[in-house]
Amino acid sequence: MTTYLASAEPNMSVIILITGFAVVFAVLILLIGIIWAYSKIVSSVQKSVEKRKAKNTPVEETTTAEESAPVVEDTADMSDDLQTIAVITAAVEAFYGDKKVRVVGIRPQAGGNTRSQWAAAGLMESMPKMRSEGLL
Repeated sequence: MTTYLASAEPNMSVIILITGFAVVFAVLILLIGIIWAYSKIVSSVQKSVEKRKAKNTPVEETTTAEESAPVVEDTADMSDDLQTIAVITAAVEAFYGDKKVRVVGIRPQAGGNTRSQWAAAGLMESMPKMRSEGLL
């Protein structure tokens, strides 16, 4: 015949519950300590690398505005702008196909990119359908 102690079972479950919580929180505190120590090590290594770079780099001489050549940078920016305009014009002509197209101006979209990736994908998917139906 087996006899059960009714008063022993609730106490045992409470002990197991408290032990489980204690183990979980101990492991969380251990993980926090490991992550904190790792961040300290990484930041100290980065500081030492920056100090080495600062020692090895020579001091640069300062130049006045008259000595620098901003004209070269402007022409480089201008050629980049012209290439960008050419690429956009080619894309517009490829999109419209046989229709005659003239790009008058290019300006950034107000407010940045307001469409989500899903909306942009849906728009690109529906473009060929709209073109074949003569809506574009």
